[in-house]
Amino acid sequence: MKHFRLTGAAALIILLTAIGCKRTLYNYPSNPLTNYYLPLEVGKYAIYQLDSLNFYYYGQLDTLTQYLAKDSVEHSFVDNAGHTSWVVVRYLSPASGPTVWTASETKTVSAFSQSIEEQENNLRFIKLAAPMQDSFTWNGNSYLPDNPYQDYFDFSASTNTYLNAWTYTYLNVDQPFTAGGNTYDSTLTVLQADDSVHLPIITDTLFASKTYWSETYAKHIGLVYRHTALWELQPRTLNGQSAYKIGFEVTMTLVDHN
Repeated sequence: MKHFRLTGAAALIILLTAIGCKRTLYNYPSNPLTNYYLPLEVGKYAIYQLDSLNFYYYGQLDTLTQYLAKDSVEHSFVDNAGHTSWVVVRYLSPASGPTVWTASETKTVSAFSQSIEEQENNLRFIKLAAPMQDSFTWNGNSYLPDNPYQDYFDFSASTNTYLNAWTYTYLNVDQPFTAGGNTYDSTLTVLQADDSVHLPIITDTLFASKTYWSETYAKHIGLVYRHTALWELQPRTLNGQSAYKIGFEVTMTLVDHN
């Protein structure tokens, strides 16, 4: 059984793309997709309360770690095809005490006429797609390989290993949403996955799992709330092995932006 001890939120979110880029002045034309994403302009940022629940030591220790996470649009670059992408750096600071930002992760964001795509640790996601209407679906993980987290977790549930089979769905398009005590007038939610096995847990002799990922975006602001849960309960065995959990949960709630 492979195991990996997560170090804070950095290992969970896995946004470690190394980018060679140059600073470019570029005004991206507004469209419905970019209106709901973090404004793609150098200097824009969003700050989140980030709560990370990790299952350590074969699930014998559940540790909740809290951070402030700042996503900052820092550069843009033009590829050989003449398309512009943006470099977003995530900085982390302890949630309590003085705010001291430390660069943690990097991702690239590319805005196309029909989609918004993110590149994270060489994993590519189609975060938003057109048309933006309730119940519209698309395969947002179509670029992912099988079992993309296999180097970190020994998942066995198919929904936790075959993320490239997930179907993204728009919910509550252009509806208000409240997060962190703030209400946003026009939002949409992308439900990426919602699946479970043997929940609620009533015995530790049965395998159980949870696969859930949703993100809510507000117009002209971007991501305001995210909840992710990918974990499994490996059951107690007849030879005396105790039940244990592997996986993680992450919650991000917007607290500030410019």
